Amino acid sequence: MNAPATELLKVEGLTKRFPLRGSLLNRTKRYVHAVEDVSFSVRRGEVLGLVGESGSGKTTIGRIIMRLTDPTDGRITYAGQDISQLDRKAMLPFRRHIQMVFQDPFSSLNPRATVGKLIAEGMEVHDIGSANARQLEVARLLQLVGLREDAAQRFPHEFSGGQRQRIVIARALAVNPDFIVADEPVSALDVSVQAQVLNLLQDLKEELGLTMLFISHDLSVVEHFCDRVVVMYLGRIMEIAPRRALYAAPKHPYTEALLSASPVPHPDHKVSRVVIQGDLPSPIDPPSGCVFRTRCRFAQPACAQAVPPLREIAPGHFKSCIRDDVL
Repeated sequence: MNAPATELLKVEGLTKRFPLRGSLLNRTKRYVHAVEDVSFSVRRGEVLGLVGESGSGKTTIGRIIMRLTDPTDGRITYAGQDISQLDRKAMLPFRRHIQMVFQDPFSSLNPRATVGKLIAEGMEVHDIGSANARQLEVARLLQLVGLREDAAQRFPHEFSGGQRQRIVIARALAVNPDFIVADEPVSALDVSVQAQVLNLLQDLKEELGLTMLFISHDLSVVEHFCDRVVVMYLGRIMEIAPRRALYAAPKHPYTEALLSASPVPHPDHKVSRVVIQGDLPSPIDPPSGCVFRTRCRFAQPACAQAVPPLREIAPGHFKSCIRDDVL
C-alpha cells in the first residue's frame, strides 16, 4: 500500500448502469444510469461529504466503493491498489480497512444475534485475537461509543434508534479500519439524537484518525461535519469544493439552489430562494449534454451539445458548467 500520504481513496470515471428487462415486443436493452463518469479522491484523515437529491447516485457510489455492487466501468484505487475488479475472496483483506455504516441501524443488524456477537463477527471473520481478546475488545468498543458493557448480552430490538446506530458504529470499528463509508448515518434518527451520533463520529475521527466518505442529503449536517463536499445530480458531479468555499459562494446553479432550499435556523436571517423548475428527469433517459440543463435558469442551446467537463475554477474548487459567469 504505497499511495501518497495525502490520498487514501481515488475514484476515476466510475459508472454504474443497471439493465432493465425489455418486453417481448421491445427487445431494445435499456439502462438506469445511476452513476456516470464520476471522479474524486478522499485524502487521509478528512471527511468528504457526498450530497444531492434522492436518486443522484450517492448510495450507489458508496456501495460500489465497498464492492457490494460491481461497477459498470471506472476504477477505484485504495491505498495505491486497484480494487475495482477484485472478486469476493480477493476483496476480503481490504474489508479490514474499509467499513460501512448503513442508513437504517435496525435492518442492518441481525435481530437473532446478541450485540456482542454482532460486534465480534468481523474479528472472527478476519481471525483477529482469541475468543477472550475479542470479548474484551467488544467491551472496549461499547464503552468507546457510549454504551454499557452489559449491552453485549442484549439484542438489537432492546435499544433505541440512536443506541442501535452506536452499535453499528462499534461493529464497523471492530476490525480497526482506516476508511469508513457512512451512508446517511443519522437520517433515520430523531433530530435530538442526530447531534449525539454526529458528535460521536467527530470524536472517533479525531481520536482514531479515521478517513470518511459521509453520504447525506442534509446540507446543514454536511456543513458542520465535512471538510470537502461533492455535489451530485442525476448520477453526475456538479461541483467539488472545500466546505467553507462551497457554502460561502457556490459556483454551480444546482448547488446554489440546493443551498438556498436548506432551512435557516435564525428567523431574522433572510435568504433569497432559488426555486428549481420542472421535475427530475428519468435516469433511464437522462438529458443530453448537461443533465441539469432542463431545470437550469441559465440554460442555453450549447448546454445540450456535450457533457461539460469538471474543471478547476479556483484552487481545489471544481464545477461542471460551460459558463464562467453563472454566479
